[in-house]
Amino acid sequence: MRIAIIGEKDAILGFKPLGIETHPVIDAKEAEERLRSLVQDRDYGTIYITESLSSQIKGLIIELGKLSNIVIIPARGEALGLARERLKKISEKALGTNILSSEE
Repeated sequence: MRIAIIGEKDAILGFKPLGIETHPVIDAKEAEERLRSLVQDRDYGTIYITESLSSQIKGLIIELGKLSNIVIIPARGEALGLARERLKKISEKALGTNILSSEE
């Protein structure tokens, strides 16, 4: 299984030496197309996407998250809290309870 990351070029290039395939995009439309393509490929165990882009294609991530392991990660600038919120929802669904405290 391969691992990929989708995001702004300067935010994701550091993942390349780790063996993660980088897929730089310039906007949400391109991110949406790339995400669909990677999920359809079925050869990717995990697909990371930067928080700033994920906020713009949230519905698609929810839809495709049923087919693939999509992980939201913070990138440039301030974190939007989306990665934490997604993890909270996943843990609540899997465990029936919130394992993350409301305090950071």
